[in-house]
Amino acid sequence: VIPGEMLIKMAAPAPSDYFTFSVGSSVSCTTCLGQNIQGEVVAFDPPSKMLAIKSPSSKTPDRHDVHIVNLALVSNVDVVHECTEPPPSLPVLNFQKLDARARHECSEKWKAVNLIGIGVSPDGQKLFNTIHKTISETRWRDKDIVVLDDIVISPPYGLENCKGKEGQALAQVRKIVEKYIKEQQLSQTNSS
Repeated sequence: VIPGEMLIKMAAPAPSDYFTFSVGSSVSCTTCLGQNIQGEVVAFDPPSKMLAIKSPSSKTPDRHDVHIVNLALVSNVDVVHECTEPPPSLPVLNFQKLDARARHECSEKWKAVNLIGIGVSPDGQKLFNTIHKTISETRWRDKDIVVLDDIVISPPYGLENCKGKEGQALAQVRKIVEKYIKEQQLSQTNSS
């Protein structure tokens, strides 16, 4: 083996056939499919023979791509530059911020799940989505659309199916439903 270069043996190599990669080293490897990956080593796990390589993103200039490479599927690895310095210390994590972010994301996912009606027609779901864009206090109660806890729109979700206390809110919801129905009719006319 030439110093600084490692050829991967494809047939069940012994652990001594691999050497470790220092974090921060620059490597270039060729996969068994001929793909060339170059970049900086960010992690290496000898037991699983997995190497994480960071390289500049081909899509976004200020970002990086991280490639996880299985060395058992690599035909050649060149160490372009061996890093001899110890890796930088890991940043301190703000667990309270991470926990709050995770809770917020879960809450948002549950909200999104609750916006999907169970057993409702596609047309009913589309109407619900249309109303929800304008009035966020819209939810499902079985197959009925409930707006502002006052107005109920029952299947088949027509203008005559809007029930609630007469007033500005009911008038607004009826306008939304009427506009939605007209748009659907126009769309069906244009598609036929």
